[in-house]
Amino acid sequence: MRRLLAQAESIDPKAVLASGLVAGAAFVAVLEADLRLTGRNVDDLIILGRPFVTEPRHARAVGGAIHAINSVGLAAVYALVESKLPGPPWWRGVLFANAENLALYPITKFEDHHPAVRDGQVDRYFNWPAFWQSVPRHVAYGAVVGVLYDRLRCRRI
Repeated sequence: MRRLLAQAESIDPKAVLASGLVAGAAFVAVLEADLRLTGRNVDDLIILGRPFVTEPRHARAVGGAIHAINSVGLAAVYALVESKLPGPPWWRGVLFANAENLALYPITKFEDHHPAVRDGQVDRYFNWPAFWQSVPRHVAYGAVVGVLYDRLRCRRI
C-alpha cells in the first residue's frame, strides 16, 4: 500500500489532466473518421451518454462529457503504470490503451441491456468488426497520452 501511495504522489496532476484531455480528443477524432469511413455506427459517445438521458438526441453531448472524465481517469492510471511498460512513451501508451480495451471489451456481451442498442440508435458492439473498429481509437488515445504525459510531467528527482 505504501508503494502505491508513493507512486501516486509522483504523478503530475497537470500532466495527467492535459494529456488525458488531448488524448481523449484524439480518440474522438478517430471515432468520427471511422464512423464515416466504415458506415458502422458504433459510437462510444452515444454508448456512454444514452443511459443517463431520456432524450436520445442528447446522448452524444452527455457521452462526450463522460468520455472526457474517463480520458483523464485513464491517463491517471497510465501515469501510475507507465514506468513498468516497455518501449518509448508512444508505444507504452498504445500498449496500455489497448490492454484496457481488451480488458473491458467483453462487457459488450451485455449490449442487449443497453438502451441505445435496444432502440437501434447504435449498431451492435459484440462482434469482430466492431472490436477492430475500436482498436485505432485506442491506438490514437494511447500514443497521444504516452507522448504528452512524458513531455509534460514535472520530473521529481
